[in-house]
This record gives sequence, C-alpha cells and structure tokens, in this order.
Amino acid sequence: MNRKINPIQFKLIDFVPAFSGLIGKTALVTSFAMVWATQYNIKNPDFVFENVRIEMIIGSIITLLAALLLPNTAPSGTLAPLIILVPSMAAFGVHPFVLSILVGAFGILAIKTKLFHKLIAMSGLVTKTSLTLTIGISGVFLSIKNLSAFFIEKHTPFLILLAVLILIYAILLKLNKLWLIVPIAAMISVMISFAYGITLGSFKPIILPSFNPSYWWNDMWGIGFGLEPLTILKTIPFALFVILLWAIDTISINAMLEANYKPDEKREEINLDRSITITSFRNIIGGLFGGAQTSALWRSFLIPLFMVKRPLRPASILLGSLGILAGFTAIPVMVLSFPPLIWSVLLFGIFLPFVLVGLRNLSGSGNSLSKIIIIILAILGILISPMITWITASLYEKFEQVLKIKKR
Repeated sequence: MNRKINPIQFKLIDFVPAFSGLIGKTALVTSFAMVWATQYNIKNPDFVFENVRIEMIIGSIITLLAALLLPNTAPSGTLAPLIILVPSMAAFGVHPFVLSILVGAFGILAIKTKLFHKLIAMSGLVTKTSLTLTIGISGVFLSIKNLSAFFIEKHTPFLILLAVLILIYAILLKLNKLWLIVPIAAMISVMISFAYGITLGSFKPIILPSFNPSYWWNDMWGIGFGLEPLTILKTIPFALFVILLWAIDTISINAMLEANYKPDEKREEINLDRSITITSFRNIIGGLFGGAQTSALWRSFLIPLFMVKRPLRPASILLGSLGILAGFTAIPVMVLSFPPLIWSVLLFGIFLPFVLVGLRNLSGSGNSLSKIIIIILAILGILISPMITWITASLYEKFEQVLKIKKR
C-alpha cells in the first residue's frame, strides 16, 4: 500500500534551519579544504574557495533531489569531528579520494547488514549524555578559539561580540525563542566587525567551477587518484572509523530531537537507512569530483530544524536551493565564509544548544554514580577523542545491564 505524502507547505521560519545549514556547511567544508591543503602543501590560492563551491553545489543538488523524490531523508552535511584527524590521516598515507570511495562503500554495507543500527542500539542515556556534552563543549572551545584568533589584534570587538550574543541568547532562552539565534548571531557578528573596521574584503571574479575529476586530482590536488593497493590498505581503517563516527553523530542528533520534542508531540520522521545510504553515495560523488570533505548527516541544519519543530521536507528544499545558488553565484559563499559570522553561528546556534541538552540530561540521569561517570567520560572525550567516550560509555552500560540481570 502506498503511503500518502502530505503536500509541501513552506513557512518563513523554514529559512532558519536552511540558513543555519548553509553557514555550517560553508564553515566545515572550508576547514576540511584548508587542513588538507596544508598537509599537501597546496599553494593554489583558489583551491579552498573553489573546493567549497563544488562541495556546496554537489551536496545541495543531492539534498534538493532527495527532498523532492525521497521524503523523510535527512540531508548530507559534513563530518565535523573528522577534521582534527586530517593531519594524522595525511601523515599515515590516507588519500582523500580513496577515503571518499571507501566511506561510501562501507556506509552502504553497514546499512545493508544492519550494523549501523546495532552500533546505535549500544548507546543508552549515559552514552548519549556524555557524547552530547563532549561534542557541545569541544565545539564551544573550538569556536571561541577561532573567534579569538581572528580578533587577535582587536580584543574589544571580540569581547563585545561574545557579551552581546550571550545576553541575547539568555533572553531568547527565557522567551522560548531560541531558534532566532542563528539569523541574529549572523547579523550581530557582521555589524560589530564592520563597526571596528573589519570587512569582508574584495570579491573575486565569478566563474563557473570545474567538475573535471582529472583536473581536480591531478592539477588542483596534485596527488592523482591514489588507487594503489598500499594506499587503499592504509585508508581502510580510517574509512571504518568514519562509520563509527557516523553512529556517534546520529546518537547526538537523536538526543537533540528528543530534547526539543515532548513525549506526546508528533516528531519529525527521518528514514535513517535511506539517509545514511544517500550520505554514502554523496561521499562517493563528492570524492569523484575532487571534494575535500567527508559527509555525514547535516547537523547544522537538523538541530535548528528540531528547535523550530518544522517538517523536514520544505526546509530541505530551501536548503538545497540556497546551496545551489550560493555555489554557482559564489558571492554568498564569500559572505558566509566571513569568520566572525561562521563561528558565532556555530557557537550559539549549534554547540551551545548541545551543551544545554547535555546538562539537562545530566541532571535527570538518576543516581550520583551515573552523573560522575558521564562527567568523567565527557572530559575524556574533550581531551582525547569522542571515540573514547562512546566505547567506554557503551561498555559501562553493558556492564550495568549484566549486574542488573544477576541481581534478579
């Protein structure tokens, strides 16, 4: 029996998650491209900017098609936690093209074998809460660090920006209008920067980006396609690690969904199998055309979507349309790449809500031992890796279950 698909109804508020997703995507793809470029000593001044454009166009076309043809499919964004591992991967001999292909193949396999669901099922309240705190606090530190680095010679606008946005965030939280923080943070960050003489800089001439795989991997990257047996073998462990990071990402996103909807409210349905499958194909396609990023669920879009409690489909269509426009015209990418805007939005629109949800879950986590374990695991995740948090928390919860069974 065919399931009836509701007609698409757009509202002005749908632009909030779409705009947030666009900013988050630009920030994270820029970070991936910059780190890879540093590791391979790529001197071409257009490498990062053009890579962001092709990634934006590819991801947005896939998002738009999925929203139109496959309802309940979450868009494919960027796997933020992997950025810090890029130097280690490059030093070990991991090739970004091979990584994209293997991640796509392993992702499809993980869905077909139900392995992905098994990884998620391993996680209970302790795991979800400690991971949410890990990702949120790590993101807060990263955002403040990057804002501070940008305003390194101008401390006053940096402090004013933080103070004003903290005040606005507190007011919006009190009024239950927190979804407004994304556009407000974007506007305030630009206004304060401009007031102190910090501008966007000159705009580059707009030309269409190249989608020639050979041009990208041979000329722009200068490393070829990397399809040698040894390179593939070196890349396999990291590609498998990405699948584990996907599970962690999904758990944290589910925690945000649960936090923003009451038990009796109708929640947004997301077809996880279809979403991860599309994300897997998106990695393969992005890698083929020279993309630097590794995809995951589009977190900077989904979290504001849950906060405004809107259906997935109309906001996804807007997100895809805005991304295609931004990629082809280039000017929006230049504007959205403005560091104060990027890190202000990510700090107050993405990472701080993670921290608040984690603290809320921590306060309701039951006994004192669980609270202590969550805090310790979150600290380990922040200092070392979210993987340590996930593995240790899962083992703790399994041990706890065994003890409960023995007591019976």
